Amino acid sequence: MSEFGGRHMELFGADFARGPFASSRPEIAALQIATQLAQLRAPLLRSDSEIGAHAEFIQSLADKLMPDFASALKFDVGNEILNAVATTIRTNINNYSLLEVWLADEAGGGLTTVTPTTVTWSTGVVLAELTVRKHYLIITSNTGIASATVSYSLSKTWYWGVARMGRAYYSSSLSFS
Repeated sequence: MSEFGGRHMELFGADFARGPFASSRPEIAALQIATQLAQLRAPLLRSDSEIGAHAEFIQSLADKLMPDFASALKFDVGNEILNAVATTIRTNINNYSLLEVWLADEAGGGLTTVTPTTVTWSTGVVLAELTVRKHYLIITSNTGIASATVSYSLSKTWYWGVARMGRAYYSSSLSFS
């Protein structure tokens, strides 16, 4: 019996027989496997920028191992130009995805009560418009991208809410002044 009470203690990485890996959560399993693979690439790093880059590398590996559970969406929200704000929504996979998309009054919010003048989807396919100019089901392009332009002539701030694989994500603000 060891000084640790006879229990096995893992000193050099995750023990894949216990913990979240065994919990039937594929996105966690992919992240754990990616973390193990990434250890082959770099030893313990010291600077914040090296650690940040290494974390992004681990996430990209996990997203490749389990693309249907890719961790997040990326939003490119433009500035208001002639009463219009363009937004691009990017998934972490280069394939079609189904997104539920809505305009919200705040990050973390539900459907807005204010209707914009127009919403034009230039990339992706509108499968259904659930609420006029506010709430959509969108199929991304085969590169995982959907793009829309919202126009409004008064002062207002909206956020895109996007649901993918049971998780909700929010863009930065679409600001109209």
